[in-house]
Amino acid sequence: MVNDPYSQFKREEMILRDWLALDRTVFANKRTFLAYGRTAMALFALGIAFVKLIHHQFFEIAGFVLMALGIVVFIIGAREYLANAARFKLLIEKEKALEKKLAEEFAPRDEAA
Repeated sequence: MVNDPYSQFKREEMILRDWLALDRTVFANKRTFLAYGRTAMALFALGIAFVKLIHHQFFEIAGFVLMALGIVVFIIGAREYLANAARFKLLIEKEKALEKKLAEEFAPRDEAA
């Protein structure tokens, strides 16, 4: 089950500021993923530079370790991004369902007399 950070609040009492906070959180998740990717590429590129440019056993081993570390960092970042994205998607779906329910509840009704 995905944790819903808004479960402690009544959804009908949430205001625009609350939903904008969710949007900011989604964008922060994307920025964090890009930071993981940037770090992973830097580690991988440094590892390649060590292996290709410095012909010493220590730097070759360090280069391979840095390349492996770059791959691990990217995998961790992707896993975190996907987990958070799934949680945010669930929140957005719940919000849309609530909006639909409220729209149906408060829609003007044709009263034929």
